[in-house]
This record gives sequence, structure tokens and C-alpha cells, in this order.
Amino acid sequence: MTPIDNVVRPVGPQAKYNTARHSLGILRAVIVTCRYRVPASHLRQQSVSLHDAIENALAAVVVGQPMLAIGIAGEETKEPVFVHLKTIDMRRMIEWKELIAPAAPSRPRNGDKSKEEQGETHYDNRLLCSLEKCHEPLWEDLAGKPGWKIIVHHDPQQLGALQSRGSVGPKNKDEEEVLSFDISFCFHHAYSDGKGGYIFHGDLQRALNNTARPPELQNHILHLATPPLLPPAMDTLIPFTLSWTFILHTIWAEVLKPLLPRRLFRLEPSEADTPWTGAPIDASNPKTHIRTLFKLDNEAQLRGLLTQCRSHGTSLTGLLHALIARSLARQVKDRSFRSTTPIALAQYADANIAGSTFTPGKTIHCLVTGLSPLHDLDAIRRLRGNREEGDVRVDDDVAVWAFAQEMTARLRAKTASLPRDDILALSGLIGDWHEFIRSKFGKARDSTWELSNLGSLDAVDAGKSDPKNVFEAKAGPNVEEKGRWFIDRAIFTQGTGVGSAICINVAGVAEHGIYVTISWQDGNVDVDLVEKLVDDLQAWITELVEV
Repeated sequence: MTPIDNVVRPVGPQAKYNTARHSLGILRAVIVTCRYRVPASHLRQQSVSLHDAIENALAAVVVGQPMLAIGIAGEETKEPVFVHLKTIDMRRMIEWKELIAPAAPSRPRNGDKSKEEQGETHYDNRLLCSLEKCHEPLWEDLAGKPGWKIIVHHDPQQLGALQSRGSVGPKNKDEEEVLSFDISFCFHHAYSDGKGGYIFHGDLQRALNNTARPPELQNHILHLATPPLLPPAMDTLIPFTLSWTFILHTIWAEVLKPLLPRRLFRLEPSEADTPWTGAPIDASNPKTHIRTLFKLDNEAQLRGLLTQCRSHGTSLTGLLHALIARSLARQVKDRSFRSTTPIALAQYADANIAGSTFTPGKTIHCLVTGLSPLHDLDAIRRLRGNREEGDVRVDDDVAVWAFAQEMTARLRAKTASLPRDDILALSGLIGDWHEFIRSKFGKARDSTWELSNLGSLDAVDAGKSDPKNVFEAKAGPNVEEKGRWFIDRAIFTQGTGVGSAICINVAGVAEHGIYVTISWQDGNVDVDLVEKLVDDLQAWITELVEV
């Protein structure tokens, strides 16, 4: 093997899982999209163009986030490494994509809210179609270019009006014209996790409002003379510990049990006891479908839903698991399920090891584990119940709340036990991740569904509140009047080449509700099943927020 220049450090045992998956073409991108809004008057007053403003801000984020200033070399080998990139052409890191939104009526008819909503739905559908395409390509030239980029989704009519100083929004002269841009942070999973996507957008929002161009950026080229000081790899940063009970159980479940002649020892599970996980893993098809599962723009409705969760001793994540299982139980008869819930590990980082290289909530990194419990046939049958197919009442469904409570308890127990007895602590024992992953091709997926909840981007990161900004403290809550960039929506999407049959992703912005997407690999599940799941969740969430 030819020696690799400019090595910063090995990617680490856990990150090898992500580099191997990308190398094999089954993990391409994770995307966190935020809707940025800014008064048109603010942009017109700037001394630089909109394109330059975004390029300058992005460069500032890269300078402050070491994980964004590196490439990956040797991804196809057993020992991939992060490498120092001395220069980054920022023009290659930004893509501008047009999404034309139909104009909403200036005065909707009395009681007719569909016109405006249809326009927004049409735009959102086009945005999700764009994101589907973003999940398909592999990252090219990783040794010479970072494995991430941003896509600025914009309405060209707004930009044209901005440049001509025409009207881009309200007709009322007393109303401020506000532009919207959906900026997607697309990244290779070895660089970041979903929470890191929030960190990125918080940094970008602050950089856009700062307006300064970093001195390292000259003529679109970002010069990085010295290697970045990367945070340690997960196995170094997180103080994992293992009990002998956990080690022996894992050896039995993952190594010895699969080697036994199951039929001889009557260990062969029945179909009912085998979790339904859609079609077997197909590593040749990168196409991902994405839909809006549901959204709650009304913060009062979201608070009401969270209040119901608390009153039943559960969390929103637990409730969503229960509703997903309830819908699938009505469509997939007499099968058990398995769910997966990613869990962030940043809070468990050892501060003595991290030093100045890692601060939870501020430093981009990929630090995530998960919980994957089996939901046996009895639990699924209780959820399905004996009700008629059309009866969708959930607020008084004891089985739903019991399932939600159990999931919440399991998640709390797992987070309380971390970083002890976690399977990721054994990642270093896998010598060849490529072969490990290839061995799963054509076999059943790991789980029925994954539910990944990023929580909400807080008000400070969204640009809505900055205690250090005296001007904002005096100006009050109306951000539009402050002439600043702010964020009012977040959307989280993932590809689904392997892992779960379907993937549900939750994201939100403080005081602006949540947006929930569902994604699945083309051909993996019946589209009718997904559409029914979407219909069920929308109906049940509507019912719950109206209680």
C-alpha cells in the first residue's frame, strides 16, 4: 500500500463502520436541512452579494470546526485515515438549487386555507424530492475534498426580485419582506451525526449574522496551513466499560449461536418470532424515497402533545414508537417487530481526554449508539387489538400508552447505563469491516423501523435569542425587525440502504414545532404500507393534539 501523506489520525474503530459502508455504497449521506429566513432589506444593505455572504459564512464555520477541514484516505482499506487538506475550494462545497414555489393568494377565501397550504405542501414535496436525489451519489475524491457540502434551495423569483429591488413578498408596504432559503447540510456519516448537523447550522447562522470574511479565505479558496486538531476517536473519547456478563452474552449471541445447527437444538425461530424487516438487504440500489410523515407547526399543539406524554409517563419518542408499531401491526399480520433508536453519546465524553478539542453541543463529531429491542408477538397483538379497522381512537388506547411507557423506560435505562456495556465498545474486535458488512448482503435487515429524534434546535442556535447580544435583548422577540438571519424549521433525512426497513426522522426548532419524515429504500417495502402508515400517523397525531 502506498504511504498516505498528511495523515491527521486514524478514523477510529467505530468510524470504520461508516467508512466501510460508504466504500461499499450502502451509506451515502445524512442530511439536516434548516429553513433560513432574512429580511430582504438586510441583504440589500450588505456590501457583498448573497452568494459571497454564504461562502464567507461557510468558510468561517469550517475554520471553527476541525472535522469539516479534513478528507478521508484509504476508505477501501482496513485502516482508513483522516487527512489534512491544505486548501478547500469553497465553490465545490456549495450547490445552489432552484425550487419554484407557487405564489399563495394575497387574500384567501373565507374558510379556504387550502390555497396557501397547497403552495407550501407543493414546495415541501419538491424539497423532499431534491433531498431524495442528494442521498444517492457517493462522495468523490475524499482524499482531496471533504465529504460534505451544503445545498442552498431557493426560489429564483425571490432572488430575481431581490436583485431588481422589486417585491419578493407581502404587498402591504408596512410589512417586512422576508426571504426564505432551505440550506441542506449533507455529510458522510464519518464526519458527523445528526446532532452535529444542528451544531453546523447554529454556527452557520451566527456566521451569516457576523458577516466577516475569514482571512484564510482568498479568492474562493480556503487556506488551512496547519493540520486541524481533531477531537479523539469515539473509543478514546467515550470511557466505555464492559462487564463479563455482557461480554459472554455477546459472544454467545453474535458468534457461537449462529454457528450451531439450530434445527438440531430446536433453536430455529418460527416465522412469527422472526421480526418483520421488509425485503432482504439490497446493496445495489441507492434510491431512497422520502415523505412527510407529519408536522406540527403550531407550538401550542406540540406543547399539548408533550403534556399528554408526560401525563402518561412517556416521552414523545416513546409515543411515536407505539404509534408506528400500532399501524404496522394492522398491516403486517402475526409477526414480531424490532425497533432501533439512535442515542447520542456526546454527553458521556471524558473531559480530561477531550481537553480543548471537544465540547459537547459545540464540536461536530459522530458519537452515536443505539437501542434495538425486540417487540414480541404478544405485544404487537395487544396493539392491534380487536377493534374495527376504521377505529383510530388512540387517546384512550391503554395498549398504546403501555407500549410507549415500556419504550421510554427502556431508553431511560439504556442512557442511565451508558457508557457501560455498549456493543460499540467491541468495535475494535472486528478486523475487516468490509467483509463483516458484505456478509449481511442478501440477508434480513436488522430492524423493522428506526426512529431518530434530534430534538429541537434551541433558540440561540436558531438565531432567535442571544443573551450576549444587547441589541437583541432590547429589540424584543420580532427577529424580522432586527434585520438578522434566523432559522424557523429543521428537516432530518437519512438514506436506507441497509439497517431498518423504514426510517422515521424527527427534527424541530424551538417555538416552531417539529417536522417528521419517513424514508425507505426503493423496492424494500410496499408503497401502500408506507402510505397507510403516513395516513395513520397523521390521523392519530391530529386526534391527540385536539384532545
